[in-house]
Amino acid sequence: MIGTLERAVAPSRSASAQTPPTIPALPLQPGKLYLRLYHGRATPDEQMEDWGSDGPVIGPLASIHVTYMCHLKFTAAQDVMERFFPEVMAQWQASDVSNGHGPLCDWQFNVIDDLIEYGGNLYGDWSTFLADDHAAR
Repeated sequence: MIGTLERAVAPSRSASAQTPPTIPALPLQPGKLYLRLYHGRATPDEQMEDWGSDGPVIGPLASIHVTYMCHLKFTAAQDVMERFFPEVMAQWQASDVSNGHGPLCDWQFNVIDDLIEYGGNLYGDWSTFLADDHAAR
């Protein structure tokens, strides 16, 4: 719950944000690295009166690298890329790009005005975590 000590408020979804892609949840693998996107919106200039939409929990990832807070890069196994970025993997494999043949694939998110683009939404917050029994908080 989010709010003040006097009144807790459940986060609500921005009316103009798109529904994030539906990706069935899989159990998180303990000790593995994940990236969680949240505080989603439709456009960079959208006036937020709430916390926006929750995004996916992407992973497991082999690594995450941020450059000057404007490039969010990561490395993941082929199956993770196929699950969360199927169009990219299909294009890589059709074009015989070596990145599409693993074992690890490098990729980066588009960053627009400090927001991470994924699945038609822009996310203002992200966190990384190692999965444990209480990882999806």
